[in-house]
Amino acid sequence: MSEPLVSAPLVSAPLCERRILLTRAKHDDAIARALRLAGAHVDALALTVSTPLESAPLDAARARLADGEYAWVVFSSWRAARSVVFSLPRARSLGTRIAAVGEATARWISDHAGVSVDLTGAGSAAALLECFPAPVSGARPVLIPRSALAPDTLPGGLRALGWSVEAVDAYTTAPAAADDCDADIAGNFRAGRYDGAVLTASSQAHALPPLLGLPPPSTRVVTIGAPTAATARRQGIAVAAQASSPTPDAIVRALVDALARPTHSDAPEKRDS
Repeated sequence: MSEPLVSAPLVSAPLCERRILLTRAKHDDAIARALRLAGAHVDALALTVSTPLESAPLDAARARLADGEYAWVVFSSWRAARSVVFSLPRARSLGTRIAAVGEATARWISDHAGVSVDLTGAGSAAALLECFPAPVSGARPVLIPRSALAPDTLPGGLRALGWSVEAVDAYTTAPAAADDCDADIAGNFRAGRYDGAVLTASSQAHALPPLLGLPPPSTRVVTIGAPTAATARRQGIAVAAQASSPTPDAIVRALVDALARPTHSDAPEKRDS
């Protein structure tokens, strides 16, 4: 999805006239907005497609959530929250507390379920675990609706704190079809016409090489966090910078830093023949 017409950026904008590929496409995307405010020309291309899952375990979890049988319900994304959104108001009224990994998920829950979040992390599972309380004796379990592809960081960390955890798959993510990728964007990427590319999830890092190929050396790749960076490197993608936090402003800063360097920070060094 190519960017809409926007007013010309200020010359002093740190990404003035830079072309950036954002590997997701969301309505009113906060990252795209921050990049454009920094002066960048942004193209958004969804490399993955998320699909809700339905199952007997998920149905049972929804019913138990509505009956107040969980001490906490913990969300790492709005898609996970969507899977149980209609159970949240009653669960909250029965004492179930709600935790979200980041502010965007917390806002989605407030907007769509009409309930506030009790605990919000700094944008990662690890950060949420740092501030999550330990259970009291006889505490009810914790519910984690999640992606079928999610790592066990959250459930494993909560179990280490002493919680009984029920993790239920609520959706899955798969690479987009090649025919659904904008041909102009794909061609511009392969030709090295993007100064930078932003990966906001490990699933995007998996999907990038088969759909578009490896980034040309002139395209600096920035990731939203360490898990995405690690996945990207395993896929053969040179990561120029990792955002210091999973926020739009941090991604802008990481891109500015990466583009100030002459080459990828972790590209293989050239050796004399």
